[in-house]
Amino acid sequence: MTFRPLAAVWAAGLALSAGCRLEDHTPAGTRHDEDAIQHVVNEYARHLSERDWSGVRSLFWDGGGYAGFIAPGVPRGLAAVPIDSALAGLNRALLGSEPSDYDVRIVRTDLRQEGDLAAVWASTRRRVPGAGGPTERDWVEHLVLRRAGDDWRILSVAATPWPRRH
Repeated sequence: MTFRPLAAVWAAGLALSAGCRLEDHTPAGTRHDEDAIQHVVNEYARHLSERDWSGVRSLFWDGGGYAGFIAPGVPRGLAAVPIDSALAGLNRALLGSEPSDYDVRIVRTDLRQEGDLAAVWASTRRRVPGAGGPTERDWVEHLVLRRAGDDWRILSVAATPWPRRH
């Protein structure tokens, strides 16, 4: 008779577990998505470094935008501009400089994806032309991307240089 209470507890536990379900909160996305997003970010930096403005533009949605500092000599009054305006300003700022005076390198990325949207925090190092020669500075850039079929495109970029270290 001592087994009846144990059997009752076991039966109650079995009944309760039948009503429970485990929820999977694994973020949507695959390793393929992560690789594709990282590829877009790498291409963004490569095309910028090569001053391939049409290549940069091809990575953006039609209404893509840029917010933040663009380049020395470009007015800072605008908080956000269409990507075409940002690229035109960058092109004007770099006219007459040597190709080696401008470079964008990805130092580190932190990627988050949920379904068809992704956000990437990228630490970059930019070499920019200056009066005394090119200077390097660390930047932080936040890219928002959206899936378009099997491809990913940039919706927006917000960028700012890190404060200079002394």
